[in-house]
Amino acid sequence: MPTVLSSMAAQLGTIINGIIVGNFISSHAMAAVSACIPLNQITYALAVLISMGSSGLIAIAAGKRDNDGANYIFSTVVTVSVLVGVIWAVLLIPNSYALSIFLSSAEDLRALVHEYLIIFVWRVPLYLMFFTWQTLIRTDGFAKVVSRGILTGQITNVILSFALVANGFGIMGAAIALISGDIIAMSYVAKKYFSSNERSRSFYPVFKDFGKFIGQAAKIIKAGIPIASGTALISVKVWAIYQILGETGGADAMTLYAICMACLSVISMCIAGCNGAMMPIIGMLYGEKDFSGVRILIKYVLKFALTLSGIFVLFAIFFPQIILSIYNVPDELIASGEIALRLFSISLIGVTITFLAMYYFSTIQRRTAANILSWTEGIIVVVPAAWILSKTFGLNGIWFAFILAELAGFAMIFIYTRIVCKNSGGKLNDIFLLESNNPNLLYDVSLKADDDNAVKLYSEAVAVMKNDNIAENIYLKVGVALEEMTVQMAKINAGKIIDADVRIKSEGGEIIIAFRDNGKPFNPMEYQSNDDFNFDNIAMLKALSKKISYNRVLSLNQTIIEI
Repeated sequence: MPTVLSSMAAQLGTIINGIIVGNFISSHAMAAVSACIPLNQITYALAVLISMGSSGLIAIAAGKRDNDGANYIFSTVVTVSVLVGVIWAVLLIPNSYALSIFLSSAEDLRALVHEYLIIFVWRVPLYLMFFTWQTLIRTDGFAKVVSRGILTGQITNVILSFALVANGFGIMGAAIALISGDIIAMSYVAKKYFSSNERSRSFYPVFKDFGKFIGQAAKIIKAGIPIASGTALISVKVWAIYQILGETGGADAMTLYAICMACLSVISMCIAGCNGAMMPIIGMLYGEKDFSGVRILIKYVLKFALTLSGIFVLFAIFFPQIILSIYNVPDELIASGEIALRLFSISLIGVTITFLAMYYFSTIQRRTAANILSWTEGIIVVVPAAWILSKTFGLNGIWFAFILAELAGFAMIFIYTRIVCKNSGGKLNDIFLLESNNPNLLYDVSLKADDDNAVKLYSEAVAVMKNDNIAENIYLKVGVALEEMTVQMAKINAGKIIDADVRIKSEGGEIIIAFRDNGKPFNPMEYQSNDDFNFDNIAMLKALSKKISYNRVLSLNQTIIEI
């Protein structure tokens, strides 16, 4: 929820800025702000290229208990983001006028676009670095810190935007407000994260081994290409559609598309929040080979996202006039605007599904599937279809092209996954492209960590392993170890309901217990008993185990016990 809320805050700030500009200046001013979306999307794509692939890699490394590897990836991403941000600033800032010509196909918008860009280009590299860092910080379990920082920044943005635009600063005031909010959000998140003793990630001086740094950077970029290309293609798509709209209906048609893009931003709140929360968790589960957990999670996220987007789409279909009135659309555009919103909003259901699938496939390293989705949905279908249909059906044909693009994306990914499953020799059998669950898995359960469940856990685990012909001296040790660990977590988190996941698997002739819980940080190996006889739950656990390892992943304790 913190991840979804932070995404909502970021998107709502931009939407409210558009409403303020549209009402205090003009609908054309709002269209000028929206004309800069491709530049923002390209920057977002660069940030995604650097951060999104790495968040999955960090989570997978953490799931495998490779903390040094996770820290090195973290350090590489931070370094690369600073380098790319500086280069991006050097390229953009001196060329704001040329950018305004490139971004606006309607001549009567170019002066407004340039006025906005003079300030906006300074915000772009800052946004790139902040998005990258907040993605990493969220992956480390500080989603609430990121949410609070973004919410604080966006409140600042909206208040300043209203004050500046209403008091004569014009469209430039909205850009000043935007960059001010980013600086405040960035400062808050950095202070809270780097001063915390609970953060898992630490910074390595990556330039000590430049060759290793380059190699790691290449792996990170390779992992992020599918999602980044999908995001970058949105920029190309928006720019191309603006050109077609400019030729077909001029500035008025571009104004309607700006409102459609605002609707897409509303859906993006849900998509970005779900993806940001989903990727590190899926990465961790995938690293542990908990394939049933991955399936459960992706189904839940899909259901959650479709519920939210479905409510909005129904509202846009039945009450488009309310959305148009919010943006102060002139009366002569109301009829065509209602048609545009109804057709375009239908495609948003497809956008929700395809982007969740794109992020999912990228996280589990199925990059071909993610690339097929990003290119098919992003540009291969929609731009040619919009151009062709505009010649016959005018503006309505352009809106219908977005629906065709989503249908094409579904068809292509269905065909591709069927082919992969067929060629897997029976290892894969569904659209998730996952193996059936780990064949070495003996027991898998989620429960509340309390004394009653500790006894139940002992009984169930012993019964399961006994049926699997595990030696008696082993399964009794496993049962006692689980009971002692559960009782200890209940004890140190007294008064709080603690959820725990327990998985037992046979690996290399040994029994491996993975105990994950959402209690306060607790490392059994650093625990010191207060009992003079050293006889307590953790002492018993250590006596029974060959090895215990611990790390903190996504605000969860992850304890691995080998019997």
